[in-house]
Amino acid sequence: MTDTIRPDGIDPQAAPTEVVTLPPPRPAWHTTWRRFRRQKVAMAAAIVIVIITLAGIFAGTLAPHGIDEMTSEFMATFSKQHWLGTDNTGFDLYSRLLFGIRTSLYASLLAVVLALVGGTLLGLLSGYMGGWVDTVLMRCTDAIMALPGLLMAMAVVGVLGHSVTHAMIGLSVAFMPGFARLVRGQVLAVKGESFVEAARVIGASPPRIIRKHILPNIASPLIVQAFVSVGFALLAEGALAYIGLSVQPGEASLGSLLQQGFNLINQTPRLMLVPGVVIVLLSLSFNAVADGIRDALANKERVADVGAQA
Repeated sequence: MTDTIRPDGIDPQAAPTEVVTLPPPRPAWHTTWRRFRRQKVAMAAAIVIVIITLAGIFAGTLAPHGIDEMTSEFMATFSKQHWLGTDNTGFDLYSRLLFGIRTSLYASLLAVVLALVGGTLLGLLSGYMGGWVDTVLMRCTDAIMALPGLLMAMAVVGVLGHSVTHAMIGLSVAFMPGFARLVRGQVLAVKGESFVEAARVIGASPPRIIRKHILPNIASPLIVQAFVSVGFALLAEGALAYIGLSVQPGEASLGSLLQQGFNLINQTPRLMLVPGVVIVLLSLSFNAVADGIRDALANKERVADVGAQA
């Protein structure tokens, strides 16, 4: 009895082969999040940030009194009516603290976002173009970095007027050179890679190369730097509000509450300690999250993790 072979070369009498279905590859963010969750300090800091941020966002609902609502009690201590007491003008400290958190977080995020966008554009242009463009832009960033950040913010406020937004615009100018130098260094390291050269050879335009090949590969250090900068921006906003260059009378921020409490430190340290603790806690939490993200994105851990899964 002769074996019959089909024209396509498959033996009909052969045992069927088992088809192995591989699971779909996990997205990169899933792996990063799994590594981040293993870090207890970073996770605890992230939870603190989320809780404080939500408290600031819903300040209008959570606050028992309005931001400009005075009570009949002055310098009252902790009670059921006033959880953190009142100040010398009768304002409820707990309510003012919630509204101050919202203002300070808004100001800090505004400064970092503006610095991130501007610094990324400058760094991409400088690193990718090179030559005289790189030289001119880097000398400009050197000149900006030579000026203290608070002095830059004071100059912008002096020109545009006193407001939280104007103060944060000035602060973003001071933060921008750090982002620009970081992006420039990353671009110089990435643009010589083979996949960038291949895209250039097949005729891809520079904007497409930057958008599709360079930006995705330099995003990790930018995220870490952004979280670190938010922590510094909180401290800087507090300093600007302390000297009266940020929020206006009637408004509240953590820095303005700190300044008001300092004037009464001999009578009751509580008015200064409460906003001061929140500023320090938020700043440390953002830095801890930045460290956690950096460790989760580290290439060394990525390689070790892939090897363990294999």
